[in-house]
Amino acid sequence: MKDKQMKKFIPVWFGQFVSLLGSGLSSFGLSVWIYDSTGAATPFAMSFFCSMLPTVIFAPFAGSFADRLSRKAIIIVTDSLDALLKVVMVLLLSFGSLQLWTIYAILFLSATLATFQGPAFNASIPMMVGTENVGRANGMLQLSQAAQNMIAPILAGALFPFIGLRGLLIVDFATFAVGIATIAFAAIPQERIKENEGQKKSLLGHVYGDSAEAFRFLKNEKALFSYILVFAFMNFIANICMILVGPMVLGRYESTIYGTVQTVYGIAMLLGGFISSILPDQKNKAAAMFRVLTLSGVGLIVAGWSPLWGVIAAGMFLFFLMVPYANTLLQTILQTTVDKTMLGRVGALVNALLKIVSPLACIAAGPLADNVFEPMMQENGVLGRGLLGRVFGVGAGRGSGVIFVICGLILAVICLIMCIKAKANSMAAADTD
Repeated sequence: MKDKQMKKFIPVWFGQFVSLLGSGLSSFGLSVWIYDSTGAATPFAMSFFCSMLPTVIFAPFAGSFADRLSRKAIIIVTDSLDALLKVVMVLLLSFGSLQLWTIYAILFLSATLATFQGPAFNASIPMMVGTENVGRANGMLQLSQAAQNMIAPILAGALFPFIGLRGLLIVDFATFAVGIATIAFAAIPQERIKENEGQKKSLLGHVYGDSAEAFRFLKNEKALFSYILVFAFMNFIANICMILVGPMVLGRYESTIYGTVQTVYGIAMLLGGFISSILPDQKNKAAAMFRVLTLSGVGLIVAGWSPLWGVIAAGMFLFFLMVPYANTLLQTILQTTVDKTMLGRVGALVNALLKIVSPLACIAAGPLADNVFEPMMQENGVLGRGLLGRVFGVGAGRGSGVIFVICGLILAVICLIMCIKAKANSMAAADTD
């Protein structure tokens, strides 16, 4: 039965991989288009901001919808609407009307659709594969995400000079058809929430109560809640660096090198996803998460140390190598702890908590680089003419490099502290038992 469940899941997994690959192509094309048009880090940060804000705003609605409506229908409708947005972008490009503000608006709408799709899809996984196979299924999804991160940049970098952003968007549109088709023909069972007579409300009427219930659940799980809050702060630190990768590389190299750097850390995620799909179950998942993410902090330090793209790529490889495994552990904890009828609500709330500070990272990253560290790390800058200039180099992208090193140090220290705390919590729980 377990094997049959996994065999039915594989076509869905493959469809999502193809759709992710198309999204990766268009995302890379948009990044290059924005930098070529502006040459600054702040517009990069604004595009990230527009992509992250919907999660914070709409997560309560998304969780309730995922638990109370057909999850299959949510996935199909959101995918279809996202494909339509790609058509709109192609038309705007064709008529020469694509501008930064239109990109921001479309990114916001696309991220809103993803906010509603994510809880519906993640909550469907235990029902499709069974509780025993949740870890394997999450590992496979991390593997497909990693493969997309490896293939999309190098493929997009090679195609962009020939077909441009318009061509990449058309390819992305075509991949949506594969993702929608595999979901449409898949059986996605779903447990319905049982309502008490006399307490039935409208769907919107349930949103507040559902969010409050999900929050109460997390609040009662004190250790889990504290880990999620720490993860949220670490996301803030990491997102500052993720936003600045493009400006740091494109400030000195062509788009093909930027694509190569992204491909290198895509390989890291592929390897990390493969590792996460085959490693045995960890007894203390929280400690394992923070232990491996300590190496991610070291990776950020390495990436910021030198202006050489090979060193940047090596650091990003180390950073992303551990991410799929940590994500798999966290997702597995949630899916095996939370009742299946609450997975959508709790999953959406956790996603919102993890990303609630990400818009602040977007707001901070661009000005921090453009107005503070980049000027300071020029040849005649305050830091550039001193020790930091001799250690990290001066010129374009070096201010971002210093930001990477600072963020990496903070991330590594936090992870070490939380690993020790997770081990202590596990020992205390064992003593209680």
